[in-house]
Amino acid sequence: MHAPDAIDLNAFVTTPENVRFEYRIAGPFRRLPALILDFAVRGILFWILLILMALLGFVVRFSGGIAVLLFLISWFALDWFYGLLFETFWNGQTPGKWLTKVRVISVDGRPINAYQATIRNFLRLADFAPMVSLELFSPDAPPMYVIPTFLVSLLCMTITKRFQRLGDLAAGTMVVVTQRSWVPPHIKFDDPRVESLSGHIPANFRMTTTLAKAIALFVERRARIPNVRRQELAAYIAAPLLRKFNFRDDTSPDLLLCSLYYREFIAKDAFIDSQSMASPPPSAQEHRSPISDSKASRATISALPVAAPSIATRPTTTPPIAVPPPVMDPTPPSASDSVPPGKVPP
Repeated sequence: MHAPDAIDLNAFVTTPENVRFEYRIAGPFRRLPALILDFAVRGILFWILLILMALLGFVVRFSGGIAVLLFLISWFALDWFYGLLFETFWNGQTPGKWLTKVRVISVDGRPINAYQATIRNFLRLADFAPMVSLELFSPDAPPMYVIPTFLVSLLCMTITKRFQRLGDLAAGTMVVVTQRSWVPPHIKFDDPRVESLSGHIPANFRMTTTLAKAIALFVERRARIPNVRRQELAAYIAAPLLRKFNFRDDTSPDLLLCSLYYREFIAKDAFIDSQSMASPPPSAQEHRSPISDSKASRATISALPVAAPSIATRPTTTPPIAVPPPVMDPTPPSASDSVPPGKVPP
């Protein structure tokens, strides 16, 4: 008998760089405070507009009909274009979403555009249905169905894996929890193969921010990943890079990612000054490292304290490597737990 799937609040998106990212989906109870805050902000803006119109009417002497017209136009603009404009020009966030640390993105991980923001906000009224009349609270109240119950949106969130309401389904969007600002850790590489291999990476190669963050996260957490799984994850990211750099197919993906981290975050400036492309890609048979033969001499990657002099600022005085480094050691360098992070380059 097939067991039911467990509720998963994580969404996985694969970028064009062949990097898989994980987003935490914002559920109904995470989105409700944002909705309430946005209602409050719109109410404050509406009262400010009323005060301004009252002052303008006192000066210009508006008639009653014009005042009512301006009132209705202001209400319509705030009700229909508040979320549209904020989500389009403020990275998928409204003031309420910003305060509650959630934002709207496309299902493929990209920021939403004006078309998507328009679709999801214009369908908000359908998500509020069915409406309840004011008569429910007072027999003397007018029969106006203006109180939302959100039953349609709750039903849609319940039956979709990414907690999408009708507007999200139509626009191809989802609401995720905003990740905290992240910066890479200060890590010192004691294995000489890392620095050696970094010298064979083409000088004109520039990592995207997405790829740089993926590599930095991998290096930071690799010590807590089993060796077999670590090699699989490293190969997933490094496979297209090995072909791009024209390296041997049996080059260690784990070591390549460590070398890219070293090049990007530790010795980038020194690397660019001393880069030499005269050496061929590394060879496993000619230069095999003795690290795997001795447990006592096994290379490690240890975290530096933040207050200690960082290896990233240490000038590289070693001349360009004339002999290919021993990159094919099947025993990859190990890493210790990272310390408080540094900063990701733009």
